[in-house]
Amino acid sequence: MEWCYHNQSDALVVLRCDEENFYMEKVAFPFDMVSFEAPASTKVFIWGYCNGSVAIIDSFVVGKSMGPDDSQVT
Repeated sequence: MEWCYHNQSDALVVLRCDEENFYMEKVAFPFDMVSFEAPASTKVFIWGYCNGSVAIIDSFVVGKSMGPDDSQVT
């Protein structure tokens, strides 16, 4: 499934998925839009800086409908 993530923050983030049959790691620069293909229902974690260290700051499921304020675009 083709999917797109829009980084609406002013910080660099990393999109990462490490499932049994699928691996992806993409960098999203501030205000950047990143397109990728992934199986439907894949959980993608968004890594960024939080309190001086790297941590998961958000996540989403590929193919799940999102609201207007969310960062993903199908």
